[in-house]
Amino acid sequence: MTDPSEGMPHRREVQDLLIEQMRRDLSRQPWWKTLTGRLSIAAGVLVVAGAGVAAVVLLEERPVDDTSIVQCLEGPYRNPDGTLSGAAVSIATPDGVVPIEDAEAVCIQMWESGAFAETDPLSATPGPAVAPSEFTTCVTDNGEAAVVPGKIECSTLRLHPYQS
Repeated sequence: MTDPSEGMPHRREVQDLLIEQMRRDLSRQPWWKTLTGRLSIAAGVLVVAGAGVAAVVLLEERPVDDTSIVQCLEGPYRNPDGTLSGAAVSIATPDGVVPIEDAEAVCIQMWESGAFAETDPLSATPGPAVAPSEFTTCVTDNGEAAVVPGKIECSTLRLHPYQS
């Protein structure tokens, strides 16, 4: 057995190893000064900046610029190919296309005429239907009004809120 006056066996070697490890730890650069740390910070800044730009672009309110056409959606969803569900409506006369002033009224007429209630797309005479009680007006990237049944957030359909 070891003599208690000598202390721990191999005390000098253990002490030298601890001092060497402490010197390595103290001489090591902080994580944010290393190449990996700087790349991590840069990536984080880019992600936050990109999310901010996307939010501003998507949530930007827009006015309706193209009043010659209205997108009447049949539900708060897009088709599998990314197009808007429903139908595009324009009012044509012999003199040309008439600007649509009340997009919601046009879509209510579409709903009441049964355009969205009919399950047979080849039916020549759809029956009358009931229009939803609430609509949300959004704006497409082309500046067209898009009327969606129900109260929704336009950004869920990748549309802009309507600026009245």
